[in-house]
Amino acid sequence: MVSLLSRRLLPYTIGAAMLAGIGACNSDECYDNRNSLPLAGFYTATETPEAVSIDSVSIYAIGAPGDSVLHDSVRTLSQTYLPFRIDGNASRVRYVIRYLQGNLGRLGIADTISLSYDIEPKFVSAACGVVYIFRITDISTTRYCIDSVTCPRGYIDNVAVENIHIYFRVNTVDDENT
Repeated sequence: MVSLLSRRLLPYTIGAAMLAGIGACNSDECYDNRNSLPLAGFYTATETPEAVSIDSVSIYAIGAPGDSVLHDSVRTLSQTYLPFRIDGNASRVRYVIRYLQGNLGRLGIADTISLSYDIEPKFVSAACGVVYIFRITDISTTRYCIDSVTCPRGYIDNVAVENIHIYFRVNTVDDENT
């Protein structure tokens, strides 16, 4: 009697175990942004900064394989991802924003942004593995069109927010009249 009941329940037991196993591997925690990919937003360097869009720029990384081009067009851009390196002893990245429009383009004007950081691996879970936290130790920039660059939180993790703010000089009506 017990063996007949066991044989009837066996397919259901196996099915339930498989569903439980699939559910254990399919956790919502891994659907969130798992990458610590820095998102940079563009702002005006005014008393009250406002989001700004720029066009006709080329953005590329110095020292990345092939000096990777991240953006290269006349399309309007208000944000861009600036990936950091985690290989070897990487602790610094440099990006160039080359201006392609008007006199800036003809003169070959470009700004360079350098970010230094410490890498801190953080174990999330067995299902998701490790994410990296980048603690910013130094930021420097040339100042042709860029006024300043900040990392408001001081670190970059896997939270999907603008981690870097790039402030551009802008002409105002008062600047043009003086």
